[in-house]
Amino acid sequence: MANTSEYLGEAYEALQKLSADETKRLEYEEREKALKDYNTFVVGAQRRAEERGRKIGEKRGEKRGEKRGEKRGRESGRKEGIALAKRVFRLHAQGKPEKEIAVECGITEEEVREILE
Repeated sequence: MANTSEYLGEAYEALQKLSADETKRLEYEEREKALKDYNTFVVGAQRRAEERGRKIGEKRGEKRGEKRGEKRGRESGRKEGIALAKRVFRLHAQGKPEKEIAVECGITEEEVREILE
């Protein structure tokens, strides 16, 4: 293969020279090891940074989601409370007893009294 390509031939010659000289071979191996160690360090650091960023993003997203959920829940609860109160007042105005209003609205008699107060 070294004879078929100029580049492979040059690489093969360089490899022959390196393996013939023990000192150069050891230097080459040390350089290769240092490059591999460096690459491993960089990849590990990138993964740790990505993981940290992901966790921070998740926490921020959770907080935003909680705030939005609380706001929507308050708005929904307020609307439902108003609708329930209107219904209780309407039934009370029709002369229905508190017990019947409670059953019809799915609440306790005490809650009916609280609304009417």
